[in-house]
Amino acid sequence: MMNKNLGLRIKRHRLKKRISLSRLALIAGVSKSYLSSIENHETNPSAHMIQKIAKALEVPVEQLLSIQVETLDPEWIELFSQAKEIGLKKEDIRDFLAYEAWKSDLKKGGQL
Repeated sequence: MMNKNLGLRIKRHRLKKRISLSRLALIAGVSKSYLSSIENHETNPSAHMIQKIAKALEVPVEQLLSIQVETLDPEWIELFSQAKEIGLKKEDIRDFLAYEAWKSDLKKGGQL
């Protein structure tokens, strides 16, 4: 199945960066005619080709595919980085979360 929006998104990103079709093809390591056929919805590129084009455009693949990626709050990232630095392992955090969930369940049941 052809994804017409993919070609359109590639073209929009290319034009936004003011890159010619020839230049993007050169950077991505694909032929100009192949890239043109993608932009004109004549060819359905492989995942590998999409990665090459995304890298050449300096955009995440998800942006070309229009996949919404939920990003973590920077505070959470910092918190997990600190936990890792002090030697906490994923299992330690999972155990802690399980314990907190257990405590919360007891409180809801009025047993704590």
